[in-house]
Amino acid sequence: MLEQTRALYAALAQALEVDSLPADDDGAVALTIGEESQVLIYGTDDVTLLIVAPVAPLPPRPDHGTMLWLLRQNFYDSDLAPFCAAADAAGHVVLWGRVPVAGMTGELLASLLDRLGTEAGRARAELAGEDDD
Repeated sequence: MLEQTRALYAALAQALEVDSLPADDDGAVALTIGEESQVLIYGTDDVTLLIVAPVAPLPPRPDHGTMLWLLRQNFYDSDLAPFCAAADAAGHVVLWGRVPVAGMTGELLASLLDRLGTEAGRARAELAGEDDD
């Protein structure tokens, strides 16, 4: 891991009040946000962090409203930015984005991760048909 990324991870650990943020075999730091949202952080260079939040399997036959909601998450005026919704090769919905390392602080990154975890929970509820908005 590179110097700026390593320093940002240390600042994030401090903001989260933990001793360290160990990476798994794939190089991801996994954090649990809330009760059930996982966020994975991949720091492969000193330019950006790839941040991924797995959501849920894409329903086999999503209705029009669900697909409209999901696709709107990628529109230019989405509140989700800088993240967008996608599907992985197994058909699971993920929220993902790249955020710059430069200028990022541990507190700012912690806030961004919290927001992403919250949005992943909302997306999970929407895909399950549990959204009450």
